[in-house]
Amino acid sequence: MLAVAPAARATLCADIPNAVYVTGSTAAKPLVAELGRVLIGQDPPVTVMYQGQGSCSGVDAVLNGTPVLGVGTPGMLSYWDRGGVERTCQAADQGVVADVGLSDVFASTCFSLPLGLPVNVADYLGPVNTMTFVVPRGSAEKAISAEAAYYIYGFGNDSGVDPWTDETAIFRRDLSSGMQRMIGGAIGVDAQRWKGTATTSSTDMITQLNNAATAARAIGILSTDVAQENRSTLRILAYQHYGQSCAFFPDRDASSNEKINVRDGHYAIWGPLHLLIRLDDNGVPRKAVAGDFVGYLTGAKAPPAGLDMIQLAAQQHVVPPCAMRVKRTRELGPMASVAPPGACGCYYEKMANGATTCAPCSAAADCPASAPVCSFGYCETQ
Repeated sequence: MLAVAPAARATLCADIPNAVYVTGSTAAKPLVAELGRVLIGQDPPVTVMYQGQGSCSGVDAVLNGTPVLGVGTPGMLSYWDRGGVERTCQAADQGVVADVGLSDVFASTCFSLPLGLPVNVADYLGPVNTMTFVVPRGSAEKAISAEAAYYIYGFGNDSGVDPWTDETAIFRRDLSSGMQRMIGGAIGVDAQRWKGTATTSSTDMITQLNNAATAARAIGILSTDVAQENRSTLRILAYQHYGQSCAFFPDRDASSNEKINVRDGHYAIWGPLHLLIRLDDNGVPRKAVAGDFVGYLTGAKAPPAGLDMIQLAAQQHVVPPCAMRVKRTRELGPMASVAPPGACGCYYEKMANGATTCAPCSAAADCPASAPVCSFGYCETQ
């Protein structure tokens, strides 16, 4: 009789030291993964444990202490080893308590918080992400208006917006999705009332769009960081918000990457990544390595050696706060001009598109009066 090898024992998350448990937004996974690949190589190594459950689940995990139990394969969380390979580990039967909750939307978009966040929970703002409408490459459509999106996702089969009149080809997310809540707020369709075929994640959304029976009738939603990584099969639609006279891509055009229309306020559906974390009685993060993780993503803490956070943001198609020209203080609220200290818009454009029209510099003396500050190697206005 042939001997049967015993089944491999799953790695237990609890056996991995110096870990940061992160959960929430599925759209943020590429950014988390890149940071995890760097932090595991630090001395001492920091292991980033991640489970994507949707933005509102990330808020819930920190706000209410709801355990992370795993999605898809129950109890399994992702982490990245020293070779940069994604691995999985088994959480305890009762789950694990997240150190950081990631959300594409404000906590108040997920839960009623008339008094704001508890004093022991902080919401730090990270890179700006953009939400988009997408279609398969086989579709002839190039743009969509807020009014059209309202009828498509509000009425489904009865939208009257050709070619999007078939709910089997109109793809949506679910209530845990910050993306659906943000876009719903923009077009005026409550996230609970969306019509269409449900998908479980950004990955599932891509699969459903690519496998749609008729590409010409299919439409879905994705964050730009995910959509632009799938440009070979999907197309981002230019979006015309209420009150606008024309539609805008997040970028200068359909093939660029610098997010200029987001950064200057022309493209409407965007918001910062929210990093929620618990504080101790002194107002500092309870877990130091979790505080470091948050600090790297917000720009409040110098990144570890070898990690260029602006370049990373550009590669992942999100916008670091230092490259923004406008800001918001509430979900899809009015935009106000912002002049971030240590502006990095020019350097970000260089990293995103491979070129910038900004003048290079090594000191302020190299810069003209119109852009007098030398920042990240380029002349900026501030």
